[in-house]
Amino acid sequence: MLRYFAIAFVLVVGSVVAVTAYRHYVLHIVVRGGRATMQPRAAARDVSSHHAPPPLRGDAPWALSALPECMIQTQEWKGTLAWVRGHLPRLARLVAPSSTLRYNNCTIVVSRDDAVVSRGSDRLRIPPIAHLYRFPAANGRPQGIALIRSDCVRAACRSVLRIYSPT
Repeated sequence: MLRYFAIAFVLVVGSVVAVTAYRHYVLHIVVRGGRATMQPRAAARDVSSHHAPPPLRGDAPWALSALPECMIQTQEWKGTLAWVRGHLPRLARLVAPSSTLRYNNCTIVVSRDDAVVSRGSDRLRIPPIAHLYRFPAANGRPQGIALIRSDCVRAACRSVLRIYSPT
């Protein structure tokens, strides 16, 4: 029991010391005037580089979203493959493998289980398992694309449906 009184005594005394030290600690900030060493002027221009940025390359499940000049993602659903397919737009048709789609300055080459999106020197691959669907225009909007991409790890599969419309 004596040790509990000793612990309580240390806590109380420590708290009193901390509060007292904090109350007596005063920070003084002194601001004095000074002279500017140079006249004010407009900021210098950035020196433009003569080197072009390197092309964008790699695997990207969200490749169509990465190049907004091509397509704009409007909707997304995640879940099982059956649930995701239930959200496909009406009249959506699977784009046949070895097809080439062109939207603005982008080209989408569709393979059996993946697709390659290219714009200029940029090349992004939508890794397997990816299937593209094309659906007709609705409400005055142009024809759109739906992408279903599935990741299967062991027995569990997770799918994502992304709906895109051209810019």
